[in-house]
Amino acid sequence: MITISARREHESAKSFVLRVLINNIVNTCLEPGDKLNEPELCRQLGVSRTPFREAELELAQRRLIEIRPKIGTYVSLIDAELVEEVRHLRAVLETELAGIACEKLEKPEMDRLWENIALWQMYIDRAQEEKIFSLDKEFHKMLYLLCGCPYWYDLVENLAPHFDRTTILSFRCRPVRAILEDHTSLLKAIEAKDAPTARTAAPLPARFWPRAANCP
Repeated sequence: MITISARREHESAKSFVLRVLINNIVNTCLEPGDKLNEPELCRQLGVSRTPFREAELELAQRRLIEIRPKIGTYVSLIDAELVEEVRHLRAVLETELAGIACEKLEKPEMDRLWENIALWQMYIDRAQEEKIFSLDKEFHKMLYLLCGCPYWYDLVENLAPHFDRTTILSFRCRPVRAILEDHTSLLKAIEAKDAPTARTAAPLPARFWPRAANCP
Protein backbone atom coordinates (compact mmCIF):
# COMPACT_ATOMS: atom_id res chain seq x y z
CA MET A 1 0.00 0.00 0.00
CA ILE A 2 1.52 3.30 -1.08
CA THR A 3 1.43 6.48 0.95
CA ILE A 4 -0.22 9.41 -0.82
CA SER A 5 0.24 12.93 0.52
CA ALA A 6 -2.07 15.79 -0.44
CA ARG A 7 -1.45 17.47 -3.75
CA ARG A 8 0.13 20.87 -3.23
CA GLU A 9 -1.40 24.11 -4.44
CA HIS A 10 -0.39 24.85 -8.05
CA GLU A 11 1.44 21.50 -8.26
CA SER A 12 1.19 19.96 -11.74
CA ALA A 13 -0.13 16.42 -12.10
CA LYS A 14 3.28 15.19 -13.27
CA SER A 15 5.10 16.83 -10.34
CA PHE A 16 2.57 15.35 -7.93
CA VAL A 17 3.02 11.84 -9.34
CA LEU A 18 6.80 12.24 -9.34
CA ARG A 19 6.89 13.39 -5.71
CA VAL A 20 4.58 10.61 -4.49
CA LEU A 21 6.40 7.85 -6.37
CA ILE A 22 9.84 9.01 -5.22
CA ASN A 23 8.60 9.18 -1.63
CA ASN A 24 7.25 5.64 -1.83
CA ILE A 25 10.38 4.29 -3.54
CA VAL A 26 12.64 5.92 -0.94
CA ASN A 27 10.52 4.69 1.98
CA THR A 28 10.32 1.24 0.35
CA CYS A 29 6.53 1.20 0.24
CA LEU A 30 7.41 0.40 -3.37
CA GLU A 31 10.23 -2.08 -2.89
CA PRO A 32 13.13 -2.81 -5.25
CA GLY A 33 11.83 -5.08 -8.00
CA ASP A 34 8.13 -4.24 -7.49
CA LYS A 35 6.07 -3.91 -10.66
CA LEU A 36 4.14 -0.64 -11.00
CA ASN A 37 0.43 -1.16 -11.65
CA GLU A 38 -0.22 1.90 -13.81
CA PRO A 39 -4.07 1.78 -13.95
CA GLU A 40 -4.34 1.25 -10.19
CA LEU A 41 -1.78 3.93 -9.35
CA CYS A 42 -3.49 6.42 -11.68
CA ARG A 43 -6.77 5.66 -9.92
CA GLN A 44 -5.27 6.12 -6.45
CA LEU A 45 -3.53 9.35 -7.42
CA GLY A 46 -6.50 10.71 -9.35
CA VAL A 47 -4.49 11.48 -12.49
CA SER A 48 -4.67 10.47 -16.15
CA ARG A 49 -2.10 8.24 -17.81
CA THR A 50 -0.33 11.10 -19.60
CA PRO A 51 1.20 12.82 -16.51
CA PHE A 52 1.82 9.41 -14.96
CA ARG A 53 3.84 8.28 -17.96
CA GLU A 54 5.71 11.60 -18.06
CA ALA A 55 6.70 11.02 -14.44
CA GLU A 56 7.72 7.46 -15.26
CA LEU A 57 10.04 8.66 -18.01
CA GLU A 58 11.76 11.05 -15.63
CA LEU A 59 12.11 8.35 -13.00
CA ALA A 60 13.62 6.05 -15.62
CA GLN A 61 16.13 8.75 -16.59
CA ARG A 62 17.04 9.06 -12.92
CA ARG A 63 17.43 5.26 -12.77
CA LEU A 64 14.81 4.83 -10.07
CA ILE A 65 12.57 2.65 -12.23
CA GLU A 66 13.17 0.36 -15.18
CA ILE A 67 10.77 0.36 -18.13
CA ARG A 68 10.75 -3.01 -19.87
CA PRO A 69 8.88 -2.74 -23.21
CA LYS A 70 5.89 -5.10 -23.47
CA ILE A 71 6.65 -6.46 -19.99
CA GLY A 72 6.07 -3.63 -17.51
CA THR A 73 7.69 -1.02 -15.32
CA TYR A 74 9.62 -2.03 -12.22
CA VAL A 75 11.23 -0.26 -9.28
CA SER A 76 14.98 -0.42 -9.86
CA LEU A 77 17.11 -2.63 -7.68
CA ILE A 78 19.55 -0.80 -5.41
CA ASP A 79 22.77 -0.15 -7.34
CA ALA A 80 25.56 -0.44 -4.77
CA GLU A 81 28.12 1.24 -7.03
CA LEU A 82 25.85 4.22 -7.70
CA VAL A 83 25.06 4.55 -3.99
CA GLU A 84 28.78 4.57 -3.19
CA GLU A 85 29.36 7.30 -5.78
CA VAL A 86 26.65 9.43 -4.18
CA ARG A 87 28.05 8.75 -0.70
CA HIS A 88 31.52 9.76 -1.84
CA LEU A 89 30.21 12.96 -3.47
CA ARG A 90 28.41 13.90 -0.26
CA ALA A 91 31.49 13.09 1.80
CA VAL A 92 33.60 15.46 -0.30
CA LEU A 93 31.03 18.27 -0.23
CA GLU A 94 30.07 17.92 3.42
CA THR A 95 33.68 17.82 4.60
CA GLU A 96 34.15 21.22 2.96
CA LEU A 97 30.75 22.33 4.25
CA ALA A 98 31.79 21.58 7.83
CA GLY A 99 34.74 23.95 7.46
CA ILE A 100 32.48 26.67 6.05
CA ALA A 101 30.03 26.13 8.92
CA CYS A 102 32.79 26.72 11.48
CA GLU A 103 33.51 30.08 9.87
CA LYS A 104 29.97 31.27 9.16
CA LEU A 105 27.44 29.85 11.61
CA GLU A 106 26.61 31.79 14.77
CA LYS A 107 24.20 31.12 17.64
CA PRO A 108 20.89 31.75 15.77
CA GLU A 109 21.86 29.29 13.01
CA MET A 110 23.24 26.77 15.51
CA ASP A 111 20.02 26.96 17.54
CA ARG A 112 18.03 25.89 14.48
CA LEU A 113 20.28 22.88 13.96
CA TRP A 114 20.15 21.93 17.67
CA GLU A 115 16.34 22.18 17.60
CA ASN A 116 16.33 19.60 14.82
CA ILE A 117 18.52 17.29 16.89
CA ALA A 118 16.31 17.73 19.96
CA LEU A 119 13.33 16.28 18.09
CA TRP A 120 15.21 13.10 17.20
CA GLN A 121 15.01 11.71 20.73
CA MET A 122 11.22 11.90 20.85
CA TYR A 123 10.81 10.08 17.54
CA ILE A 124 13.49 7.52 18.42
CA ASP A 125 11.55 6.71 21.60
CA ARG A 126 8.38 6.35 19.50
CA ALA A 127 10.17 4.32 16.80
CA GLN A 128 8.78 6.64 14.10
CA GLU A 129 11.16 5.88 11.28
CA GLU A 130 9.74 8.25 8.68
CA LYS A 131 9.86 11.19 11.11
CA ILE A 132 13.50 10.46 11.91
CA PHE A 133 14.33 10.22 8.21
CA SER A 134 12.54 13.53 7.57
CA LEU A 135 14.52 15.20 10.37
CA ASP A 136 17.76 13.83 8.98
CA LYS A 137 16.94 15.23 5.53
CA GLU A 138 16.01 18.59 7.04
CA PHE A 139 19.24 18.69 9.09
CA HIS A 140 21.43 18.31 6.02
CA LYS A 141 19.32 20.73 3.98
CA MET A 142 19.62 23.40 6.68
CA LEU A 143 23.38 22.90 6.88
CA TYR A 144 23.80 23.47 3.14
CA LEU A 145 21.49 26.48 3.02
CA LEU A 146 22.75 28.14 6.21
CA CYS A 147 26.27 27.91 4.82
CA GLY A 148 25.14 29.60 1.61
CA CYS A 149 25.55 26.55 -0.63
CA PRO A 150 22.11 26.03 -2.27
CA TYR A 151 23.63 24.82 -5.54
CA TRP A 152 25.56 22.09 -3.72
CA TYR A 153 22.31 21.06 -2.05
CA ASP A 154 20.44 20.89 -5.37
CA LEU A 155 23.24 18.80 -6.85
CA VAL A 156 23.12 16.30 -4.00
CA GLU A 157 19.33 16.26 -3.76
CA ASN A 158 18.94 15.31 -7.43
CA LEU A 159 20.82 12.08 -6.68
CA ALA A 160 19.50 11.67 -3.14
CA PRO A 161 16.77 9.03 -3.72
CA HIS A 162 19.38 6.37 -4.51
CA PHE A 163 21.19 7.04 -1.24
CA ASP A 164 18.00 7.67 0.72
CA ARG A 165 16.70 4.16 0.08
CA THR A 166 19.76 2.70 1.78
CA THR A 167 19.47 5.22 4.62
CA ILE A 168 15.91 4.05 5.32
CA LEU A 169 17.09 0.44 5.32
CA SER A 170 19.99 1.32 7.62
CA PHE A 171 17.50 2.82 10.09
CA ARG A 172 15.90 -0.64 10.29
CA CYS A 173 19.04 -2.62 10.99
CA ARG A 174 21.50 -0.14 12.54
CA PRO A 175 21.15 1.80 15.81
CA VAL A 176 19.58 5.15 14.96
CA ARG A 177 21.19 6.58 18.09
CA ALA A 178 24.59 6.13 16.44
CA ILE A 179 23.47 8.42 13.60
CA LEU A 180 22.16 10.93 16.15
CA GLU A 181 25.52 10.83 17.94
CA ASP A 182 27.30 11.60 14.64
CA HIS A 183 25.12 14.67 14.13
CA THR A 184 25.66 15.78 17.73
CA SER A 185 29.45 15.43 17.42
CA LEU A 186 29.42 17.49 14.24
CA LEU A 187 27.41 20.30 15.83
CA LYS A 188 29.63 20.39 18.92
CA ALA A 189 32.69 20.75 16.70
CA ILE A 190 31.08 23.51 14.61
CA GLU A 191 29.97 25.34 17.74
CA ALA A 192 33.52 25.16 19.11
CA LYS A 193 34.85 26.45 15.74
CA ASP A 194 36.98 23.30 15.64
CA ALA A 195 37.27 22.91 11.87
CA PRO A 196 39.58 19.84 11.83
CA THR A 197 37.22 17.86 14.09
CA ALA A 198 34.15 19.07 12.19
CA ARG A 199 35.67 18.02 8.88
CA THR A 200 36.40 14.57 10.29
CA ALA A 201 32.89 14.22 11.71
CA ALA A 202 31.07 15.44 8.59
CA PRO A 203 31.49 12.64 6.01
CA LEU A 204 28.72 10.07 5.96
CA PRO A 205 30.14 6.85 7.41
CA ALA A 206 30.14 3.74 5.24
CA ARG A 207 27.93 2.11 7.88
CA PHE A 208 24.97 4.04 6.41
CA TRP A 209 24.52 1.63 3.55
CA PRO A 210 26.62 -1.44 2.82
CA ARG A 211 24.88 -3.77 5.27
CA ALA A 212 21.40 -2.53 4.42
CA ALA A 213 20.98 -5.04 1.63
CA ASN A 214 21.76 -7.82 4.11
CA CYS A 215 19.30 -6.73 6.79
CA PRO A 216 17.17 -9.58 8.08
